Amino acid sequence: MSNTRKITLTTGGLLGAALLLAGCTSSPGDASGPSTTPGDGSGPSITFVAGVKGDPFYITMACGAEKAAAEAGASFDFQAPNSFSPTDQIPIVDGVSAAAPDALLIAPTDVESMFAPIQRVREAGTKVVQVDTSLSDTDGISASIKTDDYAGGQEAARVLADLVGGEGEVLLLNFQPGVSTTEARGQGFVDEAEKVGLTVVGSEYGGTEVEKSAQIVDATLQRHPELAGIFTTTDYGAQGAITSLRNAAKLKDVALVGFDASPVMVEELRAGNLQAIVSQQASKIGELAIEAALLAIDGEESGEAVEVPTITILLEDVDSPSVREALQTDTCS
Repeated sequence: MSNTRKITLTTGGLLGAALLLAGCTSSPGDASGPSTTPGDGSGPSITFVAGVKGDPFYITMACGAEKAAAEAGASFDFQAPNSFSPTDQIPIVDGVSAAAPDALLIAPTDVESMFAPIQRVREAGTKVVQVDTSLSDTDGISASIKTDDYAGGQEAARVLADLVGGEGEVLLLNFQPGVSTTEARGQGFVDEAEKVGLTVVGSEYGGTEVEKSAQIVDATLQRHPELAGIFTTTDYGAQGAITSLRNAAKLKDVALVGFDASPVMVEELRAGNLQAIVSQQASKIGELAIEAALLAIDGEESGEAVEVPTITILLEDVDSPSVREALQTDTCS
């Protein structure tokens, strides 16, 4: 993707205008996401394939997308693999290729492995809009709607520096290699940490296993007993870090900044077990992705990457109206 454009979202802002200027199927109300919305048969058909089933970020994104699709008279189908891996996502994408909807919204689970399956979808005549994650080779992708993850990582470093007094040893607890979003968050954090006086003593991958993340933090505390802070690029890592810090009686001694305002993260913030959350605006990404898909179906393919900014959530502003709009959910209301 040759062009990347950042947009600034304000409460009540006209998100559709921003894009126009750029020229597990589930049952309702469950924890897997929105229902399939059939439409009246006259509008376009749009399928969203998320990165993994049951993740509040993707559920919230799907809720925003479903609402926007309904308002546009489009049918909407939501599917997700059981794990965040090409092995589980490829069969779903191949099924989409066979069904040939008018547009596919997809969060690729690997920057390389998902290229061929997505290419087959395009060859079947379906327009493809990337959401959240992206491929290394984006040739032929109609648009990409994503968080400015690098800037989110930078913000996490600045927030953590404030929490620890501007200096100290810190740990980066990342997700897994080959995932564009979390790699960008991690790189942004490392680059900014050096500028603000933090010393990154480790960069580790915890994946989706909370226990593994806890073990990583355990080992880091053994090697660096004066550890001042931790940044986790996912809520899996944050949960593991909290477990480790609690067991080591260091919840009050080590500052923790997490990523994404899932229900469990907000609960931990309220409990004082982490001090800040840098969060994506999942519902807005879903809304913008539908608008991009509709434009592509109409022949207006920008090929641009639209980067939605993160927001920083502290305990004192978690109940503010602007923050509430960015909180994630387990079910569509």
